[in-house]
Amino acid sequence: MIRLIDRTGWTGDPEQLYEEVQFPAPPPDRPYIFTNTVTTLDGKLILGEPGSSAKGLGSPVDQRLMRRLEASADAVIIGGGTLRADPHLRYPPHLYRAVVTTSGDLPLEHTFFADSRRALIFAPTHLPPDRQLALQRVAALHLVGETQVDIHEVVRLLHTAYEVRYLLVEGGGNLNFYFFDAGLVDEVFLTLAPKVKGGAHLPTMVDGAGLPRERVAEFELLSAYLEGSEL
Repeated sequence: MIRLIDRTGWTGDPEQLYEEVQFPAPPPDRPYIFTNTVTTLDGKLILGEPGSSAKGLGSPVDQRLMRRLEASADAVIIGGGTLRADPHLRYPPHLYRAVVTTSGDLPLEHTFFADSRRALIFAPTHLPPDRQLALQRVAALHLVGETQVDIHEVVRLLHTAYEVRYLLVEGGGNLNFYFFDAGLVDEVFLTLAPKVKGGAHLPTMVDGAGLPRERVAEFELLSAYLEGSEL
């Protein structure tokens, strides 16, 4: 791995990148929130069709860095579509694992829910009572928002009820949009795979309704590393 630029002050061996991530202190009223995404050059999250996982998109090095970033968080949060798409999704046992769902349509037999003490579900209040009961059997269910999940309330609960200081957002594109739209993203980790997929119907890093021009999120480049042709 080649270091192209690093303004964080870290000068270690690039092969040890993210083994000990030094994040800034979190804000006093919420976790420090960072996203991690791998995309094609044209911004796509998958190589297959809608509903498939990101399998084959990132290199083994990208996968290794993803595991290290997960180890640096207190909790990870994903959308229901991401969970449905990947039956092999795994996380370190110390993490709180949160999923956001509007429909309540989740694979309850997934290993994501193997430890119900660490599994959290955030859903709107309109879910039918029988579905709420089914979700409560595998995780702590929090009803936040009437028809859509209130991301601000999600973040508040993670901070106050679960003492989460560092929160990792792993998509998909709609969930990422909710966090960007709410102005809650502090840092972005992005891997660009040297591939082009195309397809207007496929998910990207940030989907949703889009941000108005005056609220487009802007970030400062902190570091860039090259592994083969993957950036």
